[in-house]
Amino acid sequence: MADKLAYSMAEAAEVLGVSRPTVYTLAKRTDFPSFKVGNRTLVSAQGLREWVAAQVGKEEAV
Repeated sequence: MADKLAYSMAEAAEVLGVSRPTVYTLAKRTDFPSFKVGNRTLVSAQGLREWVAAQVGKEEAV
């Protein structure tokens, strides 16, 4: 999956190690890198890596 530009919601859930409903909940956040293509919701692969890094940075700051 590393070659993809974007993940389906199921693929994003697998990459993150969470459930699909959790990814759909995350997609409602303005800082989560999801976008619509037609009626599909996709997650940017690069954006997801950056988002995870930002989340880790927030935890380290606490």
